Amino acid sequence: ANKWTFYFLDQDEIDFLEKFQEEDAIHEFGKYAKVEVGITTGSNPFFTVPLSTVEQYDLEKYAKPLVGRSVQVPSAIFTNEDWTRNRENEARTHLLTFPLMKDLNGSLGAREYIKYGEDLKIHEGYKCSIRDEWQVVPSLRISDALFIRRNNLFPKLIINEAKAYTTDTMHRVTVKSNVEIKALTASYYNSLSLAFSEICGRSHGGGVLELMPNEVERILLPYNGNNADLLPKIDKMVREKKDISGLLKITNKKILKDNLGFSQADINMADGIWKKLSNRRLNRGK
Repeated sequence: ANKWTFYFLDQDEIDFLEKFQEEDAIHEFGKYAKVEVGITTGSNPFFTVPLSTVEQYDLEKYAKPLVGRSVQVPSAIFTNEDWTRNRENEARTHLLTFPLMKDLNGSLGAREYIKYGEDLKIHEGYKCSIRDEWQVVPSLRISDALFIRRNNLFPKLIINEAKAYTTDTMHRVTVKSNVEIKALTASYYNSLSLAFSEICGRSHGGGVLELMPNEVERILLPYNGNNADLLPKIDKMVREKKDISGLLKITNKKILKDNLGFSQADINMADGIWKKLSNRRLNRGK
């Protein structure tokens, strides 16, 4: 059932990973959270806009906070300060959530902007054309966390502290009952989970690793409530763009060794598998 990537590993590495898949000590991501695609706008260039467009057409009433690109997320926690900084830099930080035309009332700027979209034939695109009214974007829901869909060095799981909407460039992660979001996020940042992210995902041109929602839910996640203590350190090191290997030395000790009883040899095996698969993917992209 594993992807072909699995078979670039040696037999002892395959046996090591299959042992955890067969045992019940470490569960899959999907046990703790539901993962689904982000909002499909039908035309991101039209529905996701910078502050200048909001001001030009007087769209404040319909503009909601948005994080639309992975470069806008610098860490493991997306804060209000991060969103404000993106907005000041004229990034596309607003999602336009128009109502039905009859409910626009005196919103002349919104009517003008929608007319501008029709001049561009945005309404004739497939996703927009199948709606009752093309300018009404469906599935407007904010998630607890975000998972980057397409990744370079490693896939990031990010707490959505800013309560921002996201497009289908990111997945929406909603934690299940009795699961603590900080513990879940911290628990993800370890070599075993990153190794499974390489196996569950798929590699594209340029060394890009893509994971769809069902693939994210298959990643083995050694969840423990006490892992939340690691989150400030994880967030700081990711934000400062520290080498991921240095971060994993810290997280592996608590998440894998202290909580699960991994030997140093086990940790080295998990880390070696992740590095082998990620390096192969990245080198293919060069």
